[in-house]
Amino acid sequence: MSQTLTWKLVDDTAAALGVGDEARRKWRQANRGVPPAWRISIVEKLASDGVTVSFADFDALPETPGRIAA
Repeated sequence: MSQTLTWKLVDDTAAALGVGDEARRKWRQANRGVPPAWRISIVEKLASDGVTVSFADFDALPETPGRIAA
């Protein structure tokens, strides 16, 4: 199943992979983004859950989304 990549999906998946809160917050800061190694892990985890996203989808995320709604 294809799904739109959102910061919430990235954050939830990264948390499940063991990425700490502070690191995930830094990803949402200006001129940062998700590091390439974590992009690979997140795409692989989502694929194993049946969710298809591309690496280019990370570049389409808003640069500074602020706080993620719980």
